[in-house]
Amino acid sequence: MVKLLFVLMNEYRLWALPQALAALERRYPGAVEGRVYSVREINADAGLERALLADGAAADMAFLASHGSIQNLYCFSRLWEALEGRPVYFTSTMGDELAELLPRLGLEPALYAALDSYYQAGSPADLEGLVLCALNGRFGGDYPLSPPSPPRGQGVYTLEGFLPPEREAGYRARMAAETRPVIGVLIHDHYARTGNLEHVDALLRAIQARGGVPYALSDSFAADHGTEQGILYRMERFYRRADGTPIPGALVVSYGFSLTTLAGREARAGQVPASVFENWGLPVIQGLTTYFSADEYRRDIRGLDLVSLPVCVYQPEFDGQLISVPYAVTERTADGRKVCLPLPDRVTRVAELACRWAELARKPMPEKKVAVIFHNMPPRSDTIGSAHGLDTPETVFRVVRALENQGLRTAYSFSSGAEIIARIRAAVTNDNRWLSPEAALERAEATVPAEQYRGWFDRLNPETRAQMEESWGPAPGTVMVSGSQIVIPGIRNGSLFVGVQPMRSAPERAEELYHSTDSTPPHSYLAFYRWVDEVFGADVVLHVGTHGTLEWLPGKEIGLSSGCFGDICIGGMPHLYIYNISILGEGMQAKRRSYACILDHLIPSMDDADTYGGLTDLDEAIDGYYHARQARPAQVPALLERIFTLAEELEVTADLQMERADLEAEPEDGVARLHRWMSRIKTSLVRDGLHIYGQPPEGERFDHLARALVRVPNGAVPALEDSILLAQGWAPEELRAAPERLYPDGRTALRIVDGAIATARRLFARLSAEGYRPEAAAELLAEEGFPGDTTPLARVLDFVCTQAAPRLRQTTDELDLLLAGVEGRFVPPLPGGSPSRGNAHILPTGRNFYAIDPAAVPSRAAWTVGQALAEQAVDAYRAQKGEPWPESVAIVVYSDECMKTNGEDIAEVFALMGVRPRYLGQTDKVVGVEPIPLAELGRPRIDAVLRISGLFRDTFPNVVELVERAVLAVAGLDEPPEQNFVKKHTDQERKRLVAEGLSENEALEQASLRVFGCPPGTYGAGVSKAIHSQNWESWRDLSQVYTLWSAHGYSSRFHGQAMPELFRSQLSSVGMTIKNESSVEIDMLDSDDFYSYHGGLIACVRDCSGQRPVSVAGLTADPARPETARVETELARVMRSRILNPKWLEGLKRHGYKGAQELSTTFDTFFGWDAAAEVASNWMYDAMARQFLLDEETRRWMEQVNDAAVLQMSERFLEAHQRGMWQAGEEELRAIRRIYMDMEGVMEDGFQ
Repeated sequence: MVKLLFVLMNEYRLWALPQALAALERRYPGAVEGRVYSVREINADAGLERALLADGAAADMAFLASHGSIQNLYCFSRLWEALEGRPVYFTSTMGDELAELLPRLGLEPALYAALDSYYQAGSPADLEGLVLCALNGRFGGDYPLSPPSPPRGQGVYTLEGFLPPEREAGYRARMAAETRPVIGVLIHDHYARTGNLEHVDALLRAIQARGGVPYALSDSFAADHGTEQGILYRMERFYRRADGTPIPGALVVSYGFSLTTLAGREARAGQVPASVFENWGLPVIQGLTTYFSADEYRRDIRGLDLVSLPVCVYQPEFDGQLISVPYAVTERTADGRKVCLPLPDRVTRVAELACRWAELARKPMPEKKVAVIFHNMPPRSDTIGSAHGLDTPETVFRVVRALENQGLRTAYSFSSGAEIIARIRAAVTNDNRWLSPEAALERAEATVPAEQYRGWFDRLNPETRAQMEESWGPAPGTVMVSGSQIVIPGIRNGSLFVGVQPMRSAPERAEELYHSTDSTPPHSYLAFYRWVDEVFGADVVLHVGTHGTLEWLPGKEIGLSSGCFGDICIGGMPHLYIYNISILGEGMQAKRRSYACILDHLIPSMDDADTYGGLTDLDEAIDGYYHARQARPAQVPALLERIFTLAEELEVTADLQMERADLEAEPEDGVARLHRWMSRIKTSLVRDGLHIYGQPPEGERFDHLARALVRVPNGAVPALEDSILLAQGWAPEELRAAPERLYPDGRTALRIVDGAIATARRLFARLSAEGYRPEAAAELLAEEGFPGDTTPLARVLDFVCTQAAPRLRQTTDELDLLLAGVEGRFVPPLPGGSPSRGNAHILPTGRNFYAIDPAAVPSRAAWTVGQALAEQAVDAYRAQKGEPWPESVAIVVYSDECMKTNGEDIAEVFALMGVRPRYLGQTDKVVGVEPIPLAELGRPRIDAVLRISGLFRDTFPNVVELVERAVLAVAGLDEPPEQNFVKKHTDQERKRLVAEGLSENEALEQASLRVFGCPPGTYGAGVSKAIHSQNWESWRDLSQVYTLWSAHGYSSRFHGQAMPELFRSQLSSVGMTIKNESSVEIDMLDSDDFYSYHGGLIACVRDCSGQRPVSVAGLTADPARPETARVETELARVMRSRILNPKWLEGLKRHGYKGAQELSTTFDTFFGWDAAAEVASNWMYDAMARQFLLDEETRRWMEQVNDAAVLQMSERFLEAHQRGMWQAGEEELRAIRRIYMDMEGVMEDGFQ
């Protein structure tokens, strides 16, 4: 008897295969014994996993079918080992997996092809043929075989079934002549061949009900190059008119995966393949299906099962699809089959999205209505248009002007972005502190009567209505309500509405931060979006900037239901969203939780920080010292005195935890440390202003950004500065290894590296003068006469002229593609990420960006960086505490960083724990983890607690479970507790939990938890909300808020259960906290998320452990040279290189209202860090007060462009003093009080 093992994900084959095996047993008794396993069931049952591995060891042959990713089978690597030496039939929807494993299957190509034909045909009879083919081909059988005979699955499909081939041409002609919106529906032929079409039929009927005409095609997704097969061939044949124009106005795709990848268009180094949909120019809606049953979907906050998530969401995004909702669930029929059945209201949503996008394309611009929405976080008058790195008022001005040029009808034309803001503030905003209800009603340009809102409210399901009434009282509530009207913040201008996204909560609700995490949006929030849709009648909505609150509303984590607030608000409106290309994770959330088409935008230009003021004096004194040591030794004492005096006066000594006595005791070492620190400040990059959508940077700002794109290698193109050093005859790594080494010309190695930067500036200025002609690069090198190897530099300059500069010039695409989106056309995809991190290939912007494959986390490159970060963290702890290592660290892990780095944070966690990823062959696909022997590790295994963001929970559930497997692997080792802190803490926690009454298994499941986050369906850490509300007394209050928002456990067994005691117990042994950044495009003062997550963590660890942790920030902007610094040191670097740098301030002054807003929100973030983590020095408050409020010129500028920012900053400075965070001088305090009183009077007068 031949023993066969089958491990499958496909539900139809899991049903059909047992039937086939039973039929074979009846025909050929005792010939074969087959064991059939479902991947989903194995992952949910440890006992089943053990049985699988035992059957694998006993099997004569195995059949493995991967759907989406082999990582979906958690025990794949162990199963593969168990099957060693036996033949395996393996198939996968992922080409890289198939390519990697095909040579290792032990099957002849002809036999594999024969087996594959039977498996793909898939009916019970064909699966009988699969088994018999294997018996004949590998085990000497001689069984009769019929060829595969799949039912028809290709052709034009209608509600009456497949059209006969002879009617297809006439049907196409009829569709081409149709006057209603035609919606193309692409169906995987597997549904048709297995009779699994009820959900498709429901979609076709829903399209008809919405006024559209469905035009459905069914086929396999295989490209079948050169043959008349596959869905792409069928689309070309049936979806084009005779003149080549598309017949449909939009497409709905029911396939999973990326059709671009499946068509064989693989990415190459520095090259991204064009989407298969790009030449169609149509919006493409991804219709989701899930293996959840209807009941599971209703109950499960995740929205999609873990197998469907990569197949239906991550991979289709590579093609540029708009992610919608699950229109089908999976149910078992009476005969045991599992089939797709429609979710009626979700089918309706998919049909509405498709039809409204198609209608958008059909409607001429003069007939369109466009809603443009500014974000407003926090909801104050100084923060209208809040967005990272984007001048939103000027962007909206340019967008509106472009729309008017295309025919959009407006009542008047704006003269500038400043006018738009002024008009909005003259109407109604979210900040109505100085406005009576009567005045608000009088100024409002749009209102919703309470009765009309109640009609909308009554359409919600009873559960949602009850939630809202519990949070906000009976409709319409009190927020933004004047009399019996809800006021809508924003202005109307003909067919244009420019709105301000309504406030997510209300200031008077701050107390609930201490006991609730799931408050619904107020009634006014829903009223705003319903008014935009149903009263104003927007054909398309454009959200402007990174980011708003819509995509973060309570509800399912992905695959929204009709009870999710994001779905309730955005409905079926076509949705465009301008987003920063480097803030990838949050952008994916906008795509997945608000059905948005992303329009990514360029980062602002960046320049070297250099030095200014007293820092220049100190830097020059240090230079003089090194020159004097070689040429004028008698001057050294005087120079040391000047260096030490300047360092003290500027408080640079505090940055480095140095005292004057330290400098005097070891002057050479002290100057060396100051030298390195000054170089670190000088070579930091500082943003030079903000980006304006559709406008490439000009002049020097273009040159600076082009140079920033090549600071680190771009694939095989080397780094600019290293290439210059090589051309000058230096060895870059030698210089960096000994930065204070003094060379004969009196320069240190650091100064030589600084000189390369100066050379780079000069070279780029010359290239710019030549218009970045490719020929100019070679001419320039010849003229320079460098003494060393110029080959690397030639490659860099050629890359700049042929790739980087042209891509930057194409920033004009942003506006062109926005207009394409408003016209209902396809917006092409490109990867998102940090352009300055060696990613020039992700430009130009304006694209619908996408992220990475979560199965490749951590990648091999990320593993290398993560190991370096782990060792740097241990070194930083040792230097700070004088102890060899911490027992445990706590690390903040963001989805955005994981996407941009392919998992460097996770790699650091693994390296600290002493485990390494196991990869599928030579790919980056992670199939497991394995412990690193202690002898190889060279230190104990350090425990790690992860505080993941809500977005990480949603996007990387596979990685959460990978971390769990790492913990279990290490905790189960037979090692002494002093060498394995993971085991030590797990055992301690397990014993505590058993003593409290849990079983051994339950206690181990909890004790091995290391991943914590916010509650399911919610986002954030709560701390920033508490600080903005001023509802806190000390960092201990913020620790309490942090616990409420963070103490929810995540693993394969738990999904967000509240575990505050376990969370705080885990943190009690933490000695170090970590938060890493991966690019120079963002820093710790750019967002309140930084202090909310990491500052809150520091407060919580301090509270739980009774001592202040060592807290560090990793930076991997150059992955080849990662850095780790104390949070206090990093704050000082950001303050000196950016915040107090005249370059930054002058750049912001070009942007009026938005520039002043940046100052206000930056100080908010600084204040938040100090409140939560007490990391600021008094000189920082003094310096910002002098530079921003007490400097007459700067304050007058702020008063002119954004007076509310002056009010906010002065109020925050006074709060800092009142709370004892800032020891202000009496004179400064009086001046700021006077400014505050003056500005409050201005506000009150302005609202009368």
